[in-house]
Order: sequence, then structure tokens, then C-alpha cells
Amino acid sequence: MARRFFIFLFGVLIGVMVIRFAFPGRFVEYAQYFDINYRVLYHLKSDTINISPNAQCHLDCFNIEQKDVLNVLEDGSINFEKSDQRAELCKYYVVENESLSVGFELCDEKVTLKNFSIEQDSCSCY
Repeated sequence: MARRFFIFLFGVLIGVMVIRFAFPGRFVEYAQYFDINYRVLYHLKSDTINISPNAQCHLDCFNIEQKDVLNVLEDGSINFEKSDQRAELCKYYVVENESLSVGFELCDEKVTLKNFSIEQDSCSCY
């Protein structure tokens, strides 16, 4: 019985090594998908992002571009304490990096940038 288990385990290891070297980069991406932070960021990046009027007001007030705010998806992390991932219709996630906090609403069919804040927030768009 133990011999069969070791032969099976050896076959699985050989299969994983073949897949890893046959498809470089994809294996690591599939393994990372089990991380909840990576999975949420993946879904936020994969859809077209709409801008809410409040967020557009902040963009105009600070005179910054949309791509500068969306860079938080590349190097930010999800703050699950400020997020509402248990909502029924649309889930709300807050992505943060050093100086920027961005709120996204993730629905079944679309992603909306709801709001964002910078450390020295002086706009009155609310």
C-alpha cells in the first residue's frame, strides 16, 4: 500500500514539474489565485472601470489623471476591515497603498471607482 502511494506521489511530482516548465509563469499565476487579495485585485483589474461623479470631482479638484489613481491596483493591497465583501448586490473594496486609498464597487457586470482619498485631501466634493 505504501509503495503505491509513493509511486502515485512520484507521478504527481513529475506532472507538476512538466507543467511548470512547459507553461512558465502560468503555474505561479494559478497558485497565487488562492490568495484572496490577489483574486480580488485580479477581478478589479480585469473589468472595465467606470468613474462615479464623486470620484470624477476629486480627479478634477486634484488635477490628476484616472490612470494615476488606478495604479493602486498594481502595487496596493485590499483593506478588508474597511471593505464590505458580504454585500448581496455589489461588494465594496478599499485598495490602499502608502498615500492613496481607493474605494471600488464590484458588481456582477461592472466595476465602479466610487471614491478615493489622498493624505492631504482638501476638496469639498461630497
